[in-house]
Amino acid sequence: MDKHRITGAARHMGGRLREIAGGAGDEAARRAEGAYDEALGYGARTLSQARDQARYLADDAYETGQRLYGQGMTTLSRQAGAHPLAMVFAAGLAGAAIAWLLMGNNNSRR
Repeated sequence: MDKHRITGAARHMGGRLREIAGGAGDEAARRAEGAYDEALGYGARTLSQARDQARYLADDAYETGQRLYGQGMTTLSRQAGAHPLAMVFAAGLAGAAIAWLLMGNNNSRR
């Protein structure tokens, strides 16, 4: 449990108690203050829960990304080992395409 949840729970409880006390004494100001504290406490707890959920989602996304990257590298290594000539040919094509794009941009500037 973090600081925001504890603070939120305490404010929520204090707001509830003030609202009840205000209802018994029929004081509108105390009731409003209690409702305000209750809402503030609820907001603090909700914010804390949202932060925790975002943290969990980010951790899951990071772990999934690492796993998929590892699988991709393993597959690529396996394919490169099985077909080394095809990998050299593909690398040559990629290099030629990059050179063609760079040279095409230089010629259009002149």
